[in-house]
Amino acid sequence: MQMKAVQIHGPRDVRIEEIAAPALTDDGVLIRIHVCGVCPSDVRFYTGSRPGITYPRTTGHEWVGEVLEVGANVSEFRVGDRVAAFGQRVCGMCRNCQKGLFNICLNRLPAIRGGFCEIGWAVPEALVPIPDGVSYDAASFTEPLACCYNGISRTPISPGDVVAIIGVGPIGQILAQLARLRGARVVAIDFDEERLDLAKQLGAWATLKAGQPDLAEQVRDLTDGYGADAAIVAVGSPRAAESAFKIVGQGGAINLFAGTYPPTTIAVDPNVIHYKQLWVTGSFHFTPGGFRTAMGLISRGDVNLLPLVSHRLPLEEAGRAFELVATQGGMKVLVHMEGAN
Repeated sequence: MQMKAVQIHGPRDVRIEEIAAPALTDDGVLIRIHVCGVCPSDVRFYTGSRPGITYPRTTGHEWVGEVLEVGANVSEFRVGDRVAAFGQRVCGMCRNCQKGLFNICLNRLPAIRGGFCEIGWAVPEALVPIPDGVSYDAASFTEPLACCYNGISRTPISPGDVVAIIGVGPIGQILAQLARLRGARVVAIDFDEERLDLAKQLGAWATLKAGQPDLAEQVRDLTDGYGADAAIVAVGSPRAAESAFKIVGQGGAINLFAGTYPPTTIAVDPNVIHYKQLWVTGSFHFTPGGFRTAMGLISRGDVNLLPLVSHRLPLEEAGRAFELVATQGGMKVLVHMEGAN
């Protein structure tokens, strides 16, 4: 069986080609993919900024669709079921899994094959049903929402705290909503006025323009001179990371959520961490439990995700979709396969 798929042959060289679809296995499921969201990690393959890239390749991991066929040994799903797929099939027995660090399992097992293509394959353990009433567009946010849930879970936030979100693109907007669910007052920080306006519409307590020399003073003015209780860096920028250490108050927490490409360093005086008694942490990926939690948040309407979508494009315009994200020409960009609703 053949299918249409995005094939990236090199930096900014995107082609839509006919390739072999995944084969059905006895223990697997074939899914007709309806929607796949564009993630910054996809864009790094598109731009060639990720070290060690090999081509050609099909990217994409934020995909959802409908069950097309099930293997002989699969009883959990039936043809026609709507599902979201995730790539975190963990061993459960390695050192990291036994410490609860399922997101960095040392022995991850084959789970899915799919992305910006018409047909995907997955094992049942890597599929979560999409509840009735949840659109494919909304369900495609499950993976990034699960990553944000992991980040929020690793950031100490109490009701009434002031949490600064540095960078309010799609990920920052989701983090802001999750911080509000924990009772925080969110200060959204970004260069882009439209993104700040959207953050305000979605419930941010205050918005501030990034890059201003008095940014830390502005945060202190909002917090009776104390500074933010926590800052989450949601953009891969050394300057953004460095600013977090300036705007948090004593006893505050900093989460370096976003990776930086290419790898870099930041200038931080260790005395700032020492004398302000800061918590500094990172967060990577998501856990299987976090993915299911994310789907629950979406189905209950606890997060408002569809306002984040700026573009819905067909598979044939995948190159434009990648370029929009690479140049920050929109917010969340979704690619719809042929026949998607």
